[in-house]
Formats: sequence, C-alpha cells, structure tokens
Amino acid sequence: MPAVSVIIVSYKVRYYTQQCLNSVFRSLPDAQVFVVDNNSDDGSVEYLRERFPQIEVIANDYNAGFGKANNMALAKAQGRYVLFLNPDTVVAERTIPGCIEYMDAHPEVGAVGVRMQYGDGRFALESRRSLPTPSVSFWHMTGLGRLFPRSKVFAKYHRTYLDKDSECPIDVVSGAYMFVRKEVLDRTGGFDEAFFMYGEDIDLSYRILQQGYENRYLPLPIVHYKGESTNKTSYRYAKVFYDAMLIFFNKHFHRYSRLFALIVRMVVGFKKIGTYIGENLHAGSRRLAVYTENCLYVGRKETFAHVAGLISGSEVLRNPQYVEGEGDIDGALQGRLGSGVDAVLFDTGVFSYDAIMDWMYGRASEGKRYTMGLYSEKTGKLITENEVL
Repeated sequence: MPAVSVIIVSYKVRYYTQQCLNSVFRSLPDAQVFVVDNNSDDGSVEYLRERFPQIEVIANDYNAGFGKANNMALAKAQGRYVLFLNPDTVVAERTIPGCIEYMDAHPEVGAVGVRMQYGDGRFALESRRSLPTPSVSFWHMTGLGRLFPRSKVFAKYHRTYLDKDSECPIDVVSGAYMFVRKEVLDRTGGFDEAFFMYGEDIDLSYRILQQGYENRYLPLPIVHYKGESTNKTSYRYAKVFYDAMLIFFNKHFHRYSRLFALIVRMVVGFKKIGTYIGENLHAGSRRLAVYTENCLYVGRKETFAHVAGLISGSEVLRNPQYVEGEGDIDGALQGRLGSGVDAVLFDTGVFSYDAIMDWMYGRASEGKRYTMGLYSEKTGKLITENEVL
C-alpha cells in the first residue's frame, strides 16, 4: 500500500501539470498519482500519459468541476494518506515527507495544510483560514481584516495575527494542497459535489472537524502560481466565489437569525456588484498596462543559450544575464541583484525546490520581490507565473 495517493485535477494546463508532477516525484518517488482531466482540448491527456506512464490519467469527456473530479480518483486511492493538489503548484522536496512524518506522529490530526507562497515568494494568506462563520465572513468581506491584520476579531478569517513560520491549528485546509488521512475521508466522504468550484475545501475541512479531528498548518513550502495570478477582480470570479460561500452558509448555518442571514447575503451581493463595476471601470487601463522585466538566469552555463532563446519569445522577460550557479543561491547571486533585476530564473537541475522556495520566501519577507522562473532541461521549458516558454 502506498503511503500517499496524490490527486490532481487538470484543465488546459498541461505544462504546469507536468512541472507539478516532476516536483511530486522528487518529493515522494513512490507516490500513487492520479490526474483527472476535465475535458481539456489542448492534448493534455496524451501529453501526460506519454511522459508519466507510472500515473493513472482519468479523462473526462466533460468538465465535471473540482469536487466531483477529485472524488473520481478518490474512489481508487489506496494510500493511507490522500493529497489533493492543484496542478499550478510546485512541491518542495521536504514537504510531502514532512506531512507524512507529522501525521504519523499525530493521529488526532485529520488534515494538514502547508505554507503556500506566490511566484514572487510572498506568503499566501489562504494557507491559514478560520471557518467562515457568519461573523467571521462578515468582518472579512467588509475589509476590516486587511485594515487590522493583528486583530483576533477582524482578522480571524486569515489568522494574520499568528506567526506564519510556526505550526498552528486551523479550521480550513486549502484545496490547493490538502493532505488528508484516508480513514478520515472514509468516514466523512469526499468533496460535496454541490460546489462546482471554490468552497468545497471549506466544507470538507468543516466535516473533518465535526468528526472530532484537528486540522493543522505546517510551515512546509509549496509554490501556488495561480493563487495570485487568478484574476480575482473579475466579476466571474466574484460570482462563483461568493455564491460558493452562500452554498456553505445555507448548508451549515441556516439556523442563524433571518436578520443576520440577510446581512450576509447583502454583503455578498454588494461585493459582486462592486467587483463588476470595478472590472468595467478599469478594463481599459488594464489592457494598456505593459511591463517588462530584466532577468537573471542562475544555473549551468551549457543551458543558458537555450534559456536565452526561450526568453526571446517572452512578452515580459528581457535582457537575460547569466550567473553560474551551484549549491548556495545567496553565494551565486551576491552582488548581482542590485542592477535593476526584476526576475530570477533558476536551473532546477542545479538547485532543489527546497532551496529555491526558501530563497524566494526569504527575499519577499525582506520586502524584495522578484518574479521566479523555473527551467528544466528535462522538459525544455521555462515556466513563470504568467508564461510557459
């Protein structure tokens, strides 16, 4: 029996999925892996089957949504743990083994989440969330949590008053990286398929808590690209996200007073309307926004020519410079980052994902943000948060 069954739901992101799978097998070479493709029309199924014969690809002929697609693979999972993983993530080498070790030592824990960071190294607030009760949701949607991040009342949704580098209890584990004990899933069932996208991780996390288990946050790293690059100012996103919150509210908190329920629904409505207005007011300025980034490639000299060729087709990256890199990232880049460098591109054949993520996270914590690029000689691709080259 494998220790972990990894389930990835994919939709038109074959190169991100490929990069994700490469990182998973670095972290846990003997993982049982499923990819459920929701009817991509970009050749994802054939592409992944050819390159990863050891995984099982489930090819849907329609878009089943996130929860239902995960449940299809869950029915076949054999591991004592199940990892629900987004395809637009990169897993550090120590992350999955660290979760196994922790869960083996803490049978009272049903699920764990990890330190998610964006492509520029910043900590993703979605890594630690409280249950969106009516009061917690209300303060979050009013924006007071952002204004008072140290408040245990206003900022409870993302728990920003806690140390992000320390283990802590959480209510909600993000579906981008949701590491769950299989026996817990056997008791609770999988995702509620009433949620097409968003909200299903909140619902499952709550049901795990209702079974008497704890959910925990561990400061083990992954990169979640689209956590930041998804257009969260779009009306479509707002409608799907806040409608999912209403589904959750109606399912679990329908007994609250009608007045309080009306207030929550009004706030949701105002958020959707505000997003729609903002999207249309600023659409023109967004279309006109053009930016470029000077980039530094750190890796093997023999790969630089190929990387520079890839960059020549980029809409963002320009002026590639080379730094020979081996072992210590800080040592390789010392004195090279003060000359207008906006992006740092790493040769994953030289550096571990552990080292890359920790370096990016450290720089972001110091207020220095760089776009991260990952180059793999194995795949011949250079991937950033916004481009596949």
